[in-house]
Amino acid sequence: MSKKNKGLFPFVMGIAMGAAAVFLSKDENRQKTKKAVDKTVKEVKLLKEDVEKDPEKVKKQAEKKVKEIVEKGKMEIAKVIKSGKKEVKKVIKEEKRG
Repeated sequence: MSKKNKGLFPFVMGIAMGAAAVFLSKDENRQKTKKAVDKTVKEVKLLKEDVEKDPEKVKKQAEKKVKEIVEKGKMEIAKVIKSGKKEVKKVIKEEKRG
């Protein structure tokens, strides 16, 4: 084994490549993957056309989508924090009892 292939990254990549080989060994999975890739290529081509026609519109749409995702993320974080606070209060209460 050569020295340049040592480390975690090559190991993880080897596992990923092996998993991909197993997954793609079935014809059904290859067909599903091809459909997904074809769909993605089509969407990218449409997006490219939209950007070429009206880049500002696409920029505004992207900004709107990012804001929506950020807001959703903030809401999820707030839920986790609230849940964490409840758990901390519960532990403190139990410690005072015991």
